[in-house]
Amino acid sequence: MPFPDSKNPLYGRGEITEVAPGVRSIGLQGNSLAVETASGLVVVDTGPSPDLVAPVLDRLGESVRWIVYSHGHLGYNYGVPGFLEYAAAHGQRRPTVVAHENVVRRYQRYLETAGLQNRINTRQFRRPMADLTAPPPVTFPDQTYREALTLAPDVRLLWAPSETDDVTAVWLPSQRILYGSAAVINGIPNIGTPMRTMRDTVRWADTLDRLAALNPAVLVPEFGPVVREDPVRQLTLTAAALRWLRAAVVDELNRGRRVDDIVHDLRYPAELFDVPWMREHYGHREYIVRDIVRSETGWWDGNPTTLHPSRPDVAAAARAEAITDKQAVLDHAERLRADGRVQEALHVVDLLALAPGDDPLIKQARTVKEELCAARAAEASSYVSRSFYRSGW
Repeated sequence: MPFPDSKNPLYGRGEITEVAPGVRSIGLQGNSLAVETASGLVVVDTGPSPDLVAPVLDRLGESVRWIVYSHGHLGYNYGVPGFLEYAAAHGQRRPTVVAHENVVRRYQRYLETAGLQNRINTRQFRRPMADLTAPPPVTFPDQTYREALTLAPDVRLLWAPSETDDVTAVWLPSQRILYGSAAVINGIPNIGTPMRTMRDTVRWADTLDRLAALNPAVLVPEFGPVVREDPVRQLTLTAAALRWLRAAVVDELNRGRRVDDIVHDLRYPAELFDVPWMREHYGHREYIVRDIVRSETGWWDGNPTTLHPSRPDVAAAARAEAITDKQAVLDHAERLRADGRVQEALHVVDLLALAPGDDPLIKQARTVKEELCAARAAEASSYVSRSFYRSGW
C-alpha cells in the first residue's frame, strides 16, 4: 500500500537503512528506529497507519519485543495496532508499549479535545476528515517511566522534553549512537506552531545540551539524514540559537516592543541560523519569537480596540460599511499584488474580505484573498505556513 499523502514531509517511504550493526532506521513517519537485542527488537515509533506495518516487519525479519513512543503526537504511532496484529498472526509475544509518563496525560487531553485536534490537523496537514468529532485511535502505553529506563543492556530511554513534554530519546552507549527523537529534527526546532500549545524554548535548549553531554558519535534525528560528522556541534549550536532567541526577544520586550515589531526587526546571527540543520522547512524562526513572547505576556496585542472587541463578523461588516468606494480598495490590492507586495495586499483586501454578506464586491474580495493566500503559500519555506495559507480562512 502506498504511503498516504505522499507530499506530507512527515512521511517516509518505508525504507530500512542500516545505521550501525544491529541498528536500523525505518522510514515510517520520519525516522523510526529498530534496535536488535537478545530479547527481540526495540522499535521506536510505528508510523502513520497500521496498513503499512506488515511489509516493514517482513523485511526486518525479527519479532518486536518493545514499541517505544518517541513522543505523544499521534501520527507517529497510528501503526501500533498493525504491530500487535502482526505479532498475534505470527505466534509472537505481544510487544510491550513503552512511553514517558506524560504521554498518558496527553492522550487523555486528545480524547477530551478530539474535535479541536481534528480541526487543527485538517488545516495544518491539509488532510480532510469525514467526521471531525471522531475520537483519535490512541493506544495507551503498557509501561511508563519518569526520568530514564533501561530496556536492554545497551538500550537506554531518556526523558528529553523539547517539542513536547513527553519526548523519549534513545541512547545506545556501547556504540555511542543517539536517537534524538523529537528533540532533533534537522530543521529549526518546531516551537510556536500557529495552532498548537506553547513550547518551552529554554527547556528544549537544556535538553539539547544534556544530549550533547553524552558525546554521541552518531546522531539519528527524527527527520533527515543520520549525522555522523560532529553531531555534538549540531546539538550545542542549536541550543545556543534557542538561547540567543530567548535573550533577544526578552531584551526587546523589556524595551516595550510589541511582538509584530520584534518579528520584523530581529537580526539573526548567521553562525547560528544560516546552517543546514536550522532550515525553515517545517518550523520558522518567527514562530519561535511569537512563542517566547507568548510565554512572557498575555493574549492582548496592546491595541485598545481589541481589548473588548465586537464579534468578528460585526467588526468586519462595520469596516466594510465605512468604505464607500470598495472598488478602490480592490484596485489598490491589485496594484500591491502587481508590485510583488502580496502580504500588504492581504492587509488591504481584508478590509472587505472578512465582511459577511453577498455584496458582489465583498465576494470579489474573498476571491482575491484566496489568490493572495495561494501566492503567499508559494513563497513560504515552512510546510506549516503553506498549509495554513492553503487551508482556507
